[in-house]
Amino acid sequence: MSAPEAGALTGDRVRADIAEVLGCAPAEVTPEADLLDLGLDSMRTMALLERWRAAGAPEVEFADLAEEPRLDRWTRLVTGAGA
Repeated sequence: MSAPEAGALTGDRVRADIAEVLGCAPAEVTPEADLLDLGLDSMRTMALLERWRAAGAPEVEFADLAEEPRLDRWTRLVTGAGA
């Protein structure tokens, strides 16, 4: 499987980015998993948020992500899907 394009904010890219900072395989980051339970902390969340903003994510704030730290919710917020 090839890596997602650098500028394309897709569900696969969001999952791959999270897996990268956690040091695990993307398949280990399931849509309903609590990302905090997987080891994601606030510093890495901020780094991800900055990466996604640079790639064109809609207005997403740290509090939006912290409210419900699950891949499926973050994907909707970051990609603008279901907005």
